[in-house]
Amino acid sequence: MTATGNTPPFDFSAYCGDIADLATQGLAVATGEEGIRSLMGRVTGRAEEVLSSRMSLKDRGLIACGPGCAACCTINVTVLLPEAIAIARYVTGAGNGLSHLKQRIADTASRVRWMDDGERISAGIPCAFLDERGWCVIHPVRPLTCRALSSTDSQQCRRALASHGSCEEEMIVVNIFQKFLMEETFRALSMALERAGLDISSRELCRSVTRCIQDPHLSDDFLAGNRIRFPD
Repeated sequence: MTATGNTPPFDFSAYCGDIADLATQGLAVATGEEGIRSLMGRVTGRAEEVLSSRMSLKDRGLIACGPGCAACCTINVTVLLPEAIAIARYVTGAGNGLSHLKQRIADTASRVRWMDDGERISAGIPCAFLDERGWCVIHPVRPLTCRALSSTDSQQCRRALASHGSCEEEMIVVNIFQKFLMEETFRALSMALERAGLDISSRELCRSVTRCIQDPHLSDDFLAGNRIRFPD
């Protein structure tokens, strides 16, 4: 990936510490799935506020990503458990109309389990959270890894993905500040989990969300400091 955008210097170390503190405070009072979803809302909300404040009109005009463009939604996505719990809560929440996704999420988890990015891209297995228009139905609670990605040219992005792993692999031009910001947010959340003595393992998105949907007590076990087991 190469960068685009020209933003003034930013103290990523201080930002990471602030997010870690915010997450630590939230974890201390969180109870159940809704508590974790609220925590994730504060963490991602802060990240999006910082991103918005640093994006110039020129930067925004360069971003080609938007509703219906799902070119990159065939790569594996890694999440921390609080992210998966928040997404599971969003999917199963009353009034969301997303309960029909449960089986699709589980089926996708099974299909991609042993695949690396190149194999999944070649197989063309899309994200389970896309609707028939190619829109992300969990956009408000989407993973930090997804928030980190952007492209300035959707066609070039498709070509880059198609060339993944080849000797003529192309690069995706991204907003580097956005990428680093969301990656630091992910790292800060992991730091907060480690401080609290909680499970810091990162796992594939669909497998993690399926596990959270199937076990209504998982969030309580997680907050109690128990290691969350994933059946083989």
